[in-house]
Amino acid sequence: MNLSRPAGYIAEISGGLLCRFLPRSGLLLLLIGLSACLPTSEHPIDTASDVLPSLFSGIWEGELTDGPATLAFLAPGEGTSQASVQGLLIRHRADRPSINEGWLAFEADIASFCGEIFASLKLRQMDGKTVSDGEDGYYLFRIVGSETSFKAVGMNDLVLTELINRGALEGHIDKSATVPRIRLTETARALRAFLITADLDELFSDPFAHFARR
Repeated sequence: MNLSRPAGYIAEISGGLLCRFLPRSGLLLLLIGLSACLPTSEHPIDTASDVLPSLFSGIWEGELTDGPATLAFLAPGEGTSQASVQGLLIRHRADRPSINEGWLAFEADIASFCGEIFASLKLRQMDGKTVSDGEDGYYLFRIVGSETSFKAVGMNDLVLTELINRGALEGHIDKSATVPRIRLTETARALRAFLITADLDELFSDPFAHFARR
């Protein structure tokens, strides 16, 4: 995938033009969910020898926490890990779904073990521009669903804060901003090991999005 295309352009997918010339003004709306309130991690969850589940393909329609969106998974590029995927997330206006508000390009490492699926998502471009330092890092999600529909659930910041404060996970909490920013510093392998025994329903309880295959 070539992420250096001009701003406002998205490549053709599955023989059809997904969308084009998206308004820059809608970009901030798309990023409401991926803001300072969502924890980030310096490392992705270790994928070990995991193989990418087949649900990470094609085009999906659904909802973010603040409005409708389209999700498109792209064919992996050369040198891409067998457990990694690239994609585009396009946000639409809630009152007029046919109007696009902005888009972002991402890469995600997909870890699948013990009957669970986790996505470590890293932003690459937003509306054609490289992400800023403030959006650096991985967003960790639990993926719950099937071949036809799934939901992405984020980490609960209160639970994560407690785990960091008592030393169960390594990380730091920046309280200088209006909304504290949580940053995990555990290694990829340590994250995987922790999730094997963690209470996943408690740790991942912040709904972010749900999609159905188109």
